[in-house]
Amino acid sequence: MKNRKSIFAFFAITAAMIFASCSNLTDANVSSSSEDKNTLNIEVTNYDEVVTQASKSANRASRTIIPDSFDSDGVDLYIYGVATTGDKFTAPVKVEFEGNTDAAGVNTSKTVGKIKIDAEAEVWEFTLAAVAKGDVPATPDEMKTKAVLIGYASLDMTYGDTAKFTLSPDGLTKEAQIAMKLYNDGWTTPDGYKITAGIYKLTDGADATTKGDGSGDATAKDFASLDTSEPATANYTLPSMTPGTYLFKVIYTSDATKKSFVWSDTLIVLPGKTVDSSIAIPNVIGEKPSVPTVFKASYEAGSEDERIGYYTVDFEWSRGSNNELSYELEVLPLAAATTLPSSDDEWNTAATGTKALPFDAKFSSSDFYSSGSLLTGNTAAAAYLELGVRYAARLRAVNDAGKSVWAYVTVDGTKGTAFTSAVISRYRITYNLNGGVYYSDGDTSKTGSAVNIVEYFCEKTTGGNAILQPDGKGADGLLNATADANSAAWGEWVTGDGTKFTETAYTGSANLELFAKYSSGTQDVEFLKKEDYFIKGTWLTVDEKAFTDRQNALSIDASKKTSSKWNFKPVADGNKITAEFKYDSVTIALTKGAQTYWSKTVYDVGTAGTDFVIPLSKLNIGTYLVTVSASYSTNIYVSYPIAANITR
Repeated sequence: MKNRKSIFAFFAITAAMIFASCSNLTDANVSSSSEDKNTLNIEVTNYDEVVTQASKSANRASRTIIPDSFDSDGVDLYIYGVATTGDKFTAPVKVEFEGNTDAAGVNTSKTVGKIKIDAEAEVWEFTLAAVAKGDVPATPDEMKTKAVLIGYASLDMTYGDTAKFTLSPDGLTKEAQIAMKLYNDGWTTPDGYKITAGIYKLTDGADATTKGDGSGDATAKDFASLDTSEPATANYTLPSMTPGTYLFKVIYTSDATKKSFVWSDTLIVLPGKTVDSSIAIPNVIGEKPSVPTVFKASYEAGSEDERIGYYTVDFEWSRGSNNELSYELEVLPLAAATTLPSSDDEWNTAATGTKALPFDAKFSSSDFYSSGSLLTGNTAAAAYLELGVRYAARLRAVNDAGKSVWAYVTVDGTKGTAFTSAVISRYRITYNLNGGVYYSDGDTSKTGSAVNIVEYFCEKTTGGNAILQPDGKGADGLLNATADANSAAWGEWVTGDGTKFTETAYTGSANLELFAKYSSGTQDVEFLKKEDYFIKGTWLTVDEKAFTDRQNALSIDASKKTSSKWNFKPVADGNKITAEFKYDSVTIALTKGAQTYWSKTVYDVGTAGTDFVIPLSKLNIGTYLVTVSASYSTNIYVSYPIAANITR
C-alpha cells in the first residue's frame, strides 16, 4: 500500500463576473503553496478579462453575442484527477462554496470552496468542469457530457509546480441552438445587394459549419433583405451548433461591383444553450473602417528562446468599428537611437535604409506568427520578434471601401510586461564561462556551476543594465577558471574577436556575447556563424510523412490517433553539418498563445536523428505553433516554426 498524503484544496471563485448581467466562471489558476505543498488554490477571474487575455490564444475579441445567461448560483464545479502512475480519483469531487472575506475581515465578491482529496505527491492531470446545479456527474466521461465549461491542467505535486485552467466551451460536444433576430438598424439595404449571415472560424475565417471544425453543415444563410426594425420571430436559426467561440458575420455583397461590406462580432456558444440575441446592424455599406484605438505592445516574460533567438511580443488594440474585413500590421526594425514614430512622416523617415515586416489576414502563416489573428473581430495578436533588434509597429483596419489611417504603437501595454525603453526592444547577454566555474554567492566551498550564464533585458538607454562583475568582491559572485578554489580568478570579459569589454553597464540593444578571460592567461574564442546551423524542413518527418524544404504548416487528424510522431534527423551538408556533428540540444514545443501544451528536449542530437512523440488526446481542435529549436556551442540558437492545425 502506498503512503498517501491528504491534500486539502482551497478553491477561490470570483462570483461577481459580468455575463449578460450575471456571473461567469471561466478562468482558473491551480498552484501549490511553497509553504504547504499540500495546499492547492484555484482563482476564477472576471469573464471579460479572460476573453481579452485569451484573444491571443483563442483569437477572441470582445463579445456582444452570447447565449442565455447562467451564473455561479446555477452551476456546480467538479474536479477529477489522474496521475501519470495510474492513480486516479474514484469519482469527480464537488467543490463546495462558502462566503469569503479579505484580510481585514470585509466581505468581498469572491466565494471559497474546500475539498479534501487523497492524492500522491506525483504528477497529476486535472479536469475541472462547470455543470448545471444538481446535475451530478458520476464519472469523468459524464463530466464532459454534462459540462457547460471545461478546462484541463497538469500539476506536479512533488515540486509544487503551478498549472492553469482556462475554462471554455471549446471541445465540448453537447449541441446548442441558434435562434437570432437580425435586422438593419433603421436603414434599408440598397438594391442589388445580397446579404449573407453565418458563423465563421476565428482562426482562418472559413465557415465553421455546425460541427465547429468545418466538417458539418454550412452555417451561411442568404437573405434577400432584412427588416429595418426587430422582427417578431427569429430569422437566423440553426437546430444544432457545436459549442465554441466563433465570429458571426453579416456580409452585404454588391452584384455589380462584387465588393463586400461586413458587420461582425464574436459569438459564444455554450453546450445545451440557445443563442437568442437580437442583432441590430448599423449601415456598413460604403463605410471605411475606423482607425483602431489604444494600440499597445508588451512582451511576455519568460518567452525568450521558447523559439530560440526570439521572444513574444503581444499587440493589443480596440476595434474602431465593427466593419473591418481584416487588419494590416507592419513591424519596422529601427536603427539605434531612433524613437518610436507616431505619424506617417516619422515612420517614412525611420524606414530609410530598412524594410518593414508586413502582416495581413494571412498572419497565421507567417514565420513570425505566435498567436492571435488579424482577421475581422480580433483585438490581439502575438508575434515572435528577434532578440537584439529594436522595433516600431503600426496597425490599420481594412475593408472593400478602403483603409483606415494608421494607428501607431505605444509600449505601455497591459497584457504582458512593459518595455523599459520607449521602443519595442529586448536582447540577450550571454556570459560564456570558457570552462570556468561560477559561484553565485562567492562561496567556493559550495558546488559551483559550469553552465554559461544567460540574461535578458530591455533596452535601457539611461544608466544601462549592469554587466556581471564576478570578481568575488560584490553581489555578482565569483568566477574561477576551474573548480579548484585556488585556480585563476576571472579577470575580464572579451567579445568574440578578443576585444576587451570595459563597460560596467550596457546601454545598447543588440545581443551581447561575452567570453571569460582569467588572470592566468587568455583563451581562444571561435565565433560561429548562425546561418551554418539553420534547421532545414527536409530534416523533419511527421507521422512517417517527410517535410518539404521550408514547409511551415501541416494538419493532424487527432480523431485517428492519440499521438503524433516527429522525427528530427539532420543531414550532412559538407560544411558544418558533418556526419559526426551533433547539436547540443534539440527542443520541440507545442504552444498556443502564452500557454505551452507540450515540450521535450533531447541532448546531443546528430545525423542519427531522434524521435519526439506529441500526445494529442487532450488537445482541443485549432491551430497551434510547433517550434523546433536547436542550440550549438555557446552562441548558436536556431529554430523552425510550424503551424499545426489539429482536427477531429
